[in-house]
Amino acid sequence: MAFNEKILEAKANKFRRELGLGTETSIDLEKLLLALGVLTVFRPLESEFSGMALKTNDNLFMLINSAIPLGRQSFTIGHELYHLFIQNDFNFQMCNAGKFDKKDKEEYNADIFSSYLLMPEAAIIKQIPEKELAWGETISLATILKMEHYFGVSRAALLVRLSKAKYIHYDDYKPYLTGVIKSAVEHGYSSSLYERNDVEKVIGDYGIKVKALFDADKISESHYHSLMLDIGIDIDDPKFNDDDKEN
Repeated sequence: MAFNEKILEAKANKFRRELGLGTETSIDLEKLLLALGVLTVFRPLESEFSGMALKTNDNLFMLINSAIPLGRQSFTIGHELYHLFIQNDFNFQMCNAGKFDKKDKEEYNADIFSSYLLMPEAAIIKQIPEKELAWGETISLATILKMEHYFGVSRAALLVRLSKAKYIHYDDYKPYLTGVIKSAVEHGYSSSLYERNDVEKVIGDYGIKVKALFDADKISESHYHSLMLDIGIDIDDPKFNDDDKEN
C-alpha cells in the first residue's frame, strides 16, 4: 500500500509518542528493540541486503547485516520497524534499506518511515543553529556532522531527510557525499558511524527462551549449548564457571 509521505510522518510521530519517546530527541535503538520485544540478531553478511524482518503470530524477528556501516544499520532498524509495526498483513521481507526506490511501494514506505522515525522535524530544528535557519542561509558542514552523529545515521540519509523537509536543496549538498570520513575526523568525530563493525550479537530474549526449553527438558544439554553457540555464547567457557570471581 502506498502511503502519502505526510501520513508516514504522522505514523512515525505517533509511534514515538505511544512509546513515550516524544519527537524532539534521538532514539536509543537497542533499548527500543528490547522494549518492543523484537528479537534482533546482528551478523556480518557479505551480501547486498541490509536486513530482514519476520513476523509470525506474536513473534517478531529482525536480522541486521553488520557488514554495512553503522549508520546504515540504524536506518535499517527503522526500516524494519515499519514492516513489523506499520505495514498491514506483513509476514516476511528481505530488505536493502536506504534506496528510496519508488518501484517497490512498501520498501519506499519503510525508508520514508525510518527517515521520519529517526529524524523527526522537531528534533532536527533543535540541532540547527538559529542563524542557519534564517532565510537564504545555508546549513554548515559542522551542523550536518553534529546531526548525523546525534541521530546515528549516514550522511546520505540525513541529506535526504533535510531535503524532503525543505531545509536544503539536495543537489547543493551532493559534494558532502564525498570525503565523508575525512570530514568527520577533521572535525574531531569518530569514523565508526561510517564503517562496518562486523558485530555479532543478539538483542532480546532468545537466551531466556532457550534456557527455559532446557530447564523444562524440551531440549538436550548439547542442543542447548549448540543453540547458545549460534548467538556467540559458549556456555563451556571457563570464565562463566568461576564462581570465586567478584561480580
